[in-house]
Amino acid sequence: MPAWFISMGPLGWPLALCSLLALALVFERLSVFLQLQPISQKTLTDSAAVCLTCTQQPCHKRPKGWRYGLALLERHASLAAAQREEVLGCWLQEERCRLNRHLRVLQMVGVLAPMLGLLGTVLGMVTMFAGIAEQNSPVTPALLADGLWQALYTTVWGLVIAIPALAAGQGFSFWAERYLERVQILLNRCHLAFNGLDLGLLDSASEQASLQWEAA
Repeated sequence: MPAWFISMGPLGWPLALCSLLALALVFERLSVFLQLQPISQKTLTDSAAVCLTCTQQPCHKRPKGWRYGLALLERHASLAAAQREEVLGCWLQEERCRLNRHLRVLQMVGVLAPMLGLLGTVLGMVTMFAGIAEQNSPVTPALLADGLWQALYTTVWGLVIAIPALAAGQGFSFWAERYLERVQILLNRCHLAFNGLDLGLLDSASEQASLQWEAA
């Protein structure tokens, strides 16, 4: 075993397990989020055209992400508007659960790791002071520094594990909410387009009206 691992004492194995678990969860979530199809502002503006394209061919070829939502909307076009909204709401909830999966575990690791490090520090300091109490020779600063270094080592490793884990958990959560917000906006626009209301035309009309108002 490396000397740095032995210096952490009995808390070395739990911290190693936390680090491996956090690393595995980060890579697993990263593989999921990198497969998300971004929604550009042009896609939101041309949502009616996106619906038309979806009904022709792309959404019928193993749709993923927001294209699957459009495929659901097209597949249930014969239903009433309220029922289509329920179908899309259920799919959005399932998509939210899929994107947020394991994030609580990642955040729990980020909270647990510094606690384990602090416990290792306290146990190390207890052992250090117990050893000092048994000595008859004078206590030198070098002896205290060596004991404190080993005691604080677990806290350092706990923080090294916790900071990336918490940052990744919060970052993935923000990424998921941002993506789902844009998906919901796109589906709302496409749902209105299925009902005969194109927000893209309304946006163009309002923009032209504002330009005429400024010109006047």
